[in-house]
Amino acid sequence: MKKIGKISALAISVMIAISGIVSTAIAYDADNPWTGTVKWSIPSDTSFTVTFAGTETQVNFTASSATENLIEPSGQDASSNTPIITIENTGNANLNFSCNLTSAKPSWATIKVSNQSDHTTATEFDTTLVLINESVPAGSSTPMYLWTNITNAPAGDTTRTLQIESEAAS
Repeated sequence: MKKIGKISALAISVMIAISGIVSTAIAYDADNPWTGTVKWSIPSDTSFTVTFAGTETQVNFTASSATENLIEPSGQDASSNTPIITIENTGNANLNFSCNLTSAKPSWATIKVSNQSDHTTATEFDTTLVLINESVPAGSSTPMYLWTNITNAPAGDTTRTLQIESEAAS
């Protein structure tokens, strides 16, 4: 008998626990329709493409002397609104675009970036990200103009890696 009593007590406990988990059913009809939330969760796509001016495939600053200011890269012509790079937002959200160098620039050089052809709007940068343009709509593009100044630069080629990043605009 004691065994049957324990089993009955266990069965009753299980039924009480289950009844606490199962919610009460509510009847709906024409006068009392059901309403609820429908949610779509779409991930933000921050993809973009980079297109160089003309036949260029990289940023090439070619100086005519060891000290020179406002050198434009080959292919860029700010006076005719031709940027060295055009960045196209191929994602599904408004994007902010930024750039930096992945290692420090030479001590004898400065480099500036702008989304406008006027060098006075340009921002100097190095290894810290700087904003090129913000809230560029999906399907739209932004120009990227670059300039460099050099002072007593040594002869020869010096290279650095330019990085362009995107993030969803807030």
